[in-house]
Amino acid sequence: MLHDFAVDVFEGERLHRELSAMRERNPVSRALFAGQPAMLITGHQALAEAFRDNDCFPPADAYRITIEPVQGVTFQTMEDEQHRLYRRLATPAFRSSAVDAMEQEGLARIAHELVDRLAGTRQADLAASFTHRVAFLVISRMLGIPGHREDVFRDWAVGFLEYPRDPEHSRRCAAQITDYLLPIIAERRREPRDDVVSALVMADADGHRLTDEEILAHIRLLFSAGASTTTDALGNLLYALLSDHERWERLLAEPSLRSNAIEELLRWESPVAVLPRLSASRPVEFLGVGIAPATFCLFAIAAANRDPAVFEHPDRFELERDSGKKLLSFGPGPRLCPGMHLARRQLAVALDVLMDRLPELHLRDVDAAQPRGAILRGPARLPVAW
Repeated sequence: MLHDFAVDVFEGERLHRELSAMRERNPVSRALFAGQPAMLITGHQALAEAFRDNDCFPPADAYRITIEPVQGVTFQTMEDEQHRLYRRLATPAFRSSAVDAMEQEGLARIAHELVDRLAGTRQADLAASFTHRVAFLVISRMLGIPGHREDVFRDWAVGFLEYPRDPEHSRRCAAQITDYLLPIIAERRREPRDDVVSALVMADADGHRLTDEEILAHIRLLFSAGASTTTDALGNLLYALLSDHERWERLLAEPSLRSNAIEELLRWESPVAVLPRLSASRPVEFLGVGIAPATFCLFAIAAANRDPAVFEHPDRFELERDSGKKLLSFGPGPRLCPGMHLARRQLAVALDVLMDRLPELHLRDVDAAQPRGAILRGPARLPVAW
């Protein structure tokens, strides 16, 4: 039976068992994506080659089908001069004083605020109260939009990513975030502030300015691609550390290992387990396997990051492992994820705050906290006590 990676929940280690079995049979095998025939690429060497082969697997084509109809046109689907122009317009906004201040002080402040909300309690769902909120608060404050709606922002972001499975729900989410943001963009055009929305509004490259729709598309991208993946990565990190309490205790005793823990988490349980791409519009051959035109090709990052040909004891979470440049979680090649630095910083700061404020943290139900999903992958719940 072929697995549908857009639909199947793949709770816990089941995903890794299935991917391991498929990788052992063939690094390129058949699967399904949203009911359509697909090819799954599982081996580390094969996937590293596929990431760099934009001729066989043009990255923009999949985004045009799976998310652009609701997210809008962003640099994910732009080519050549349009891509370069958009980068020139949008990138300076993320080198602004607002972003610098967030990295220097804002990340810790937000994490502390969320822990403060737990005052007077001894247990909580840390997904609902912390991991599902922190990244959306970070982005909303950088943008300069009102906070305390992070639960709604997350619902919208997840809704965009569900377009292949539930397009009507995705369109409703897109309409709602548009209605919410347009008045804010209009206000920043009248009265710019020291925030990212104002920087996008004021950006100029050789007389070109971003339209309202281009700004909206970029903000939708930040929520869907930026905040959602960081949310799941943080949830996975806490699951990895708290499901084996010796790991948590060791990091309390040896804080220097915390950066290693984050890198190992990104290998052991990547927040994007399977990344959909689309093959070229002509028949192609990849590693001896013929692929029909415009076929979904699923880049199984989770399988490549646990390939025993590259990583010794790949199913173990090892705090002292050095993955070096072998990690594929952010995708190598020309379209390396531009948000990886901020994502790592958020994970590091959130972990430091939790270990400082809640050192006795432990899971009340390990099974309920297992990561789930195949595209975006993270725990839906983190029932903890301290």
